Amino acid sequence: MDMLSVTSRDFGDSRIFTLSGELDASTCQGLVEQLQGPPGSSVIIDLSELTFMDSSGLGAIHLARRLAVKDGGALVVCRPQPIVERVLQLTGLDTWIADWNPAWSDQPEGRASRQSALRS
Repeated sequence: MDMLSVTSRDFGDSRIFTLSGELDASTCQGLVEQLQGPPGSSVIIDLSELTFMDSSGLGAIHLARRLAVKDGGALVVCRPQPIVERVLQLTGLDTWIADWNPAWSDQPEGRASRQSALRS
């Protein structure tokens, strides 16, 4: 069974999401809705724990990015594993990759994370 775990937390005017597991056709349902921040905010997607992504997952992130930009915000991805980075490179979407800010690893605001698991 493929599983995708999504955790999120707020950091200043940004929302940071961490995707863990596999992002494919069987796990991407509902992901677009989860990958949203408040209007005008930055959405940062940490891919360091994502082990696989196919075109369905890429499409979900692409749609989430379009919605973020439409709302006056931005969406970037950070720290992709080599296999995920290769997918981004092959599709020309590696321009979405931003450098990871070490401050994002801390939780100075102490806000609780939301977690969900999407299963096939």
